[in-house]
Amino acid sequence: MPLPPRVEEDLENHLRPIRAAHPGITAGEAAPLLPEYLRGPFWERAVDRYLTKELAELEHKEKL
Repeated sequence: MPLPPRVEEDLENHLRPIRAAHPGITAGEAAPLLPEYLRGPFWERAVDRYLTKELAELEHKEKL
């Protein structure tokens, strides 16, 4: 389930300078650098994106 737009925007505003300062940073490395109130939404989004990607790949394989 997508995050509310305001939370997504706040999260991206915090992630942008982290990514700029640490190119190639992983989610596990970035999470502790976020304010605590954004860590839950950050992981929710990461898991949602991962599962969506994996499900799409599985559905694609089933069609073959």
